[in-house]
Amino acid sequence: MNIECSMCGGKVPVPEDVIKGEVVSCTDCGLDYEIQNTDNGNVTLKTAEEVKEDWGE
Repeated sequence: MNIECSMCGGKVPVPEDVIKGEVVSCTDCGLDYEIQNTDNGNVTLKTAEEVKEDWGE
């Protein structure tokens, strides 16, 4: 299944056996999405938060 990227309109491939919390990426711009919901075959995506290093601070 493919879902349209909210950033560039490209394709975000989502495997059929995806589970909540997995991260998928747009094939065009590379934006990461987190799977929010997988109820009844409907998949909901949320833009994944970028993890920043704190360098021990």
